[in-house]
Amino acid sequence: MRLKIHFLIPLFSLVSFLFVVSQAQADSGVKNYKKGLSFYQQGRYADALERFQQAIDDNLEFWQAYQMAGYCCFEMHRKEAALKAFEDSLELNPRNPKLTKIYNDLKNGQLELPVRPVAEASTYYVRF
Repeated sequence: MRLKIHFLIPLFSLVSFLFVVSQAQADSGVKNYKKGLSFYQQGRYADALERFQQAIDDNLEFWQAYQMAGYCCFEMHRKEAALKAFEDSLELNPRNPKLTKIYNDLKNGQLELPVRPVAEASTYYVRF
């Protein structure tokens, strides 16, 4: 019985530590995402892109950050990077008809500037 308890204490400590680290990264990801939205609204697309990339680094499944990174790339006339970011977002969240249309139009050369997603983007971010 003592052997089991001695084994469980370090295991519980490790699991607790990993949860705390994961939660800190999630909080940081949301903060970076929100700061990116602010930069995007100001037209500071390079700064916004950097924040969205940091949010992605904190959570590789943060589809909203990929989507906003795509909008930044699009605004900076980096079509291929925008397409890649949109693809990554759609891979994680395929039920996004507006982004699907934007992606298809951009891919087919039918999309013109500007695409302004921010009015709705600030209302959806991942809640951890």
